[in-house]
Amino acid sequence: MATELTPVPIQAPAPAPSAKGTKRALGVAVAAVLVAAAFLTVLHVDRYWGPIDPVSAMLSDYAWTPGWWMWAAAMLLTSAGSVVVAVVLRRRGILRGPLTLVAMTAWCAGLAAVALFTKDPQGNAVTWVGKVHLGATGISCVSLPLAGWLLGWAHRKTPRWRVYARWSRILALTAVPFFLPFLIPFAANVAFGQHLPTVATGLVERLMAALELVELLVLAGWAWRAAE
Repeated sequence: MATELTPVPIQAPAPAPSAKGTKRALGVAVAAVLVAAAFLTVLHVDRYWGPIDPVSAMLSDYAWTPGWWMWAAAMLLTSAGSVVVAVVLRRRGILRGPLTLVAMTAWCAGLAAVALFTKDPQGNAVTWVGKVHLGATGISCVSLPLAGWLLGWAHRKTPRWRVYARWSRILALTAVPFFLPFLIPFAANVAFGQHLPTVATGLVERLMAALELVELLVLAGWAWRAAE
């Protein structure tokens, strides 16, 4: 029989509904990114859906293969998942500063534009659709590493976020060398009118894309921790 002196067991408080909803949304976002990664894997290993050379052909060339719908879906799913991650980071006070916000927004919008505006089949941006695609590709390649670096730098001294901040900066810096095979020929063409040969640009782009997917998953983990 309980009396006034009987100690009452203290139960841990249940997570707030908002936290549960946030984590549920993040779970869906991560699932979307993983499905996108699965689609890209199929395009690389199945010669029917993706009959192009992954060393020399660019990722956007999948838009002209039988697996074009997997390519478009992968970009749109990654964009949608990134939006959820960005919103959670913003609401939890982690994503702050105008430049960081612009970079994350550009990443999300750039991925969607890459899927919706197909590259020109001849390789050069001739039509306005191809030019939009080329610009969106460049923006999306640069924007996520920039956002990851800015986030990592802003929270480098925060004890709770130190691990996430460090890995975010490491991945952002690791992606920088993969820009050079694209930037150097472009700069030479603009400055001197010379067309430098490019080597294994398809492979370089794929390695850079893999790094950016890992960066995105790190940010998703950061958002998950912030939602607790």
